[in-house]
Amino acid sequence: MNLASFSKGPEGSKLPVTLALLGALCLVSIVCLYPVILATISFLAQISLFILNGIAALLAHRGDAGIPVAMEAQSEGLVFSVHVPTHDEPPHLVIATLAALRAQKNAPPYEVIVIDNNTRDPAVWLPVEHWCRENPLFRFLHREGVVGAKAGALNIALAQSRPDATHIVTVDADYQVQPDFLTVAAAEIAARRVDFVQFPQAYRCCDAAGAGIALELSDYFDRHARAANRADAMLLTGTLSVIRKEALLQVGGWSARTATEDAELGLRLGEAGFRGAFARQVVGRGLLPLTLNALHRQRFRWASGNMRTLLLWLSGRTTGAARPRLARQVLAATQLTAWVNFALPAALALLISAVQMAAHVPAGAQGAAIAFATLLLVMASAAIPLIVAGNGSMAHVATAVSTRIALLPTAAAATVAGMFPGVQVFRVTPKAICGARGKADPPVAMIVASVFGVGLVAAGLAMGSLPLAGGGVLLLLPLLAAGLTARGLAGYASVLRMREA
Repeated sequence: MNLASFSKGPEGSKLPVTLALLGALCLVSIVCLYPVILATISFLAQISLFILNGIAALLAHRGDAGIPVAMEAQSEGLVFSVHVPTHDEPPHLVIATLAALRAQKNAPPYEVIVIDNNTRDPAVWLPVEHWCRENPLFRFLHREGVVGAKAGALNIALAQSRPDATHIVTVDADYQVQPDFLTVAAAEIAARRVDFVQFPQAYRCCDAAGAGIALELSDYFDRHARAANRADAMLLTGTLSVIRKEALLQVGGWSARTATEDAELGLRLGEAGFRGAFARQVVGRGLLPLTLNALHRQRFRWASGNMRTLLLWLSGRTTGAARPRLARQVLAATQLTAWVNFALPAALALLISAVQMAAHVPAGAQGAAIAFATLLLVMASAAIPLIVAGNGSMAHVATAVSTRIALLPTAAAATVAGMFPGVQVFRVTPKAICGARGKADPPVAMIVASVFGVGLVAAGLAMGSLPLAGGGVLLLLPLLAAGLTARGLAGYASVLRMREA
């Protein structure tokens, strides 16, 4: 019987029934296998991150001697325009930053532009404006209605920079630079013959309190930035950046498409053919986030912004330029994925698997095993690089690992958030020392992870499932680790308050 005769008459009703049955079977299969598929995708994605982390660690530990830079390197003709973006910053903090810039010695010609954006209370920015009026090298700009947060403010400063400026230097409002900062920057630019240089972020008053937390943050520069130097793959990190003005203008200035405008700019500069480098010398120190919530807010911005930047890059929407060589692509990817993880889809797969196991669906056990393996890999990716590097005492390394683990739920939520379209909000990390008490007020992501963790431990014990119980324990670890991090931040804030007194 041919198809035409089959579709006619009483027998013709068999076709739609057959198709409906097939559709229902496919739907049931997808629902049953969904946690397995989700867990497998998460596992493969996390494996990729683990490999990228390994590449960065291997290249960094091979050694990055860099270029010996003589302070007398030829830097004639360099003119710096230093930009200090501020938004609702404590005025005494900004003034201390400006005073350090005023104290530069043997520096090339330079100016300093303070660009305050969208600060509503004049009592916050007027003292800074008054200070700038008394210092000829400094200009103060206050603008309301600035779009694009920090990127928008930096574009305003760029447009106002002196015509003969050869390089733009960015300094965050809390960073106090050393007296030879601009001299060193000029020597690095001249010796390396690059278009931009990124110096490491470091933190003051970390001799005891906060040292472990600072160690966790510095891992990016110790590992990813050092490795990036081997293939001209260095991106920018926002402060203590020195960028050739012509290059910055040629790629269209700063963009607010992501919450990490610095990394996004670094990608565009590299793809446009401009060369950058990481200079390992510490030339300035800022403040650590002063509370647990501030630290989580900072990590969310870094992870979500870099994830969005990575997706824009992979989709070809950063520039229309040709792709750089493979080594540079890989090392750029290691920097953009330094803070991300795929624990959220793995945790979701584990929860669905628990429901399936309770309903005696065979695929539930497989999904739980893969999701548990993914969470183990997330923990390993977080802890192993810090332990292997061995920078600092055992106590400091332990605090660094605890801090990294405490931030995992927030980074996981940020990773997923960065995948979705929409405007990313730039939230300034609070730096008011007087209001910082370092309380262990867990963010939403950590609370949700802990609640699910308790439920999974209970379900795992009831059903005799090691993956469920073990996965629940892993989801509870960030809450336990947050206590050590919060104590470190409280001690750090206390030290700052005593030094201000």
